[in-house]
Amino acid sequence: MNAMSSWYRPDPLTRDLIHLINARRHEHGDPSLAIEVLQALLDQDREHEVLTVLAALDENMAEWLFDLLAEAASSCLMEDESEDSEMYGILASFELSLQANLEYPLKLKIDPVETADLLRKHLHVPSGAVITVEPRLLTDSTLEFLSLQKIHDHISNLAEGQPRQTIAARLHPPVEATAFLFFEILGVPDTTLPEALSEDDCQAIMDHLVSQCPEVAKAPQLLEAPNYAAYALYDAQNAVRLHRLADETAAVWHDLEGPVRSRTVVHLHTQCGNGVYMPVWTDLFDPDLPEDHGPIWTSPDVWVFTADLPIEWPGELLTNRLLAEGCTRFENHIVEATDN
Repeated sequence: MNAMSSWYRPDPLTRDLIHLINARRHEHGDPSLAIEVLQALLDQDREHEVLTVLAALDENMAEWLFDLLAEAASSCLMEDESEDSEMYGILASFELSLQANLEYPLKLKIDPVETADLLRKHLHVPSGAVITVEPRLLTDSTLEFLSLQKIHDHISNLAEGQPRQTIAARLHPPVEATAFLFFEILGVPDTTLPEALSEDDCQAIMDHLVSQCPEVAKAPQLLEAPNYAAYALYDAQNAVRLHRLADETAAVWHDLEGPVRSRTVVHLHTQCGNGVYMPVWTDLFDPDLPEDHGPIWTSPDVWVFTADLPIEWPGELLTNRLLAEGCTRFENHIVEATDN
């Protein structure tokens, strides 16, 4: 009886998530049901639980679940009893490069009405759909303070007919000279976004944005098709977290005494595999100390999701950043996924 009383029974949503993962493993999962469960978890502010599950899954399963999580966070069924068929709202984004030598404070302002008309034309959205646009571009460091729950709340409120509110109250200086154009598409028959844009569409969108916001770099060749806002959120947060990890490591390395600094080796612990949610961290080692001494300093873990990123990207970013600071001795230690 005592053993039974201490046994933890998962709540219904956790059990549903487990069932969905098991169904996927046996190739008979229901994506619509999975999105409903993930949205319910986000509504209860349980994003961290889903990310914990992602960290425990193998590469293919993690990427499958993250794709569903991105769709769940960035889309919502609209409530309109007069419609004969289901209609959806989607929160999407474009990733944009910014000019070098930016002046502060940043403005990054765009005309939301003109830009909405532009996107309607060049994204070729169905007639009857409504596009609304965030009146400022959002920097990568601004998105660091958001969560999947917040962006899902945002699109859900619009889908319910509530007045539009800005997604972020203030802008923070960019870390990677990157900004994002966030916009909503309301009243479409499914949650599919364009998979590609023509050169003419890319050029027209870029020309318009640069004319409104001179802080944007004119680079139509870098403009990709819009994606769910959740992907922008994670791309931005990955960049900011890794840069701050490199800053912290470099700062500690600079503070070491000269002889120690000159022989210190940086161990970069990065992940292996695409579509894996895993920790990245750094250790500083002094080769003159005994092996059982361990590192002279270890950074906090930084969790990143590697969807659609080359597996060497975190290690490459950290190495380049530390090399720029004068730190030249590295060892890369791969944190392998369970099935690699």
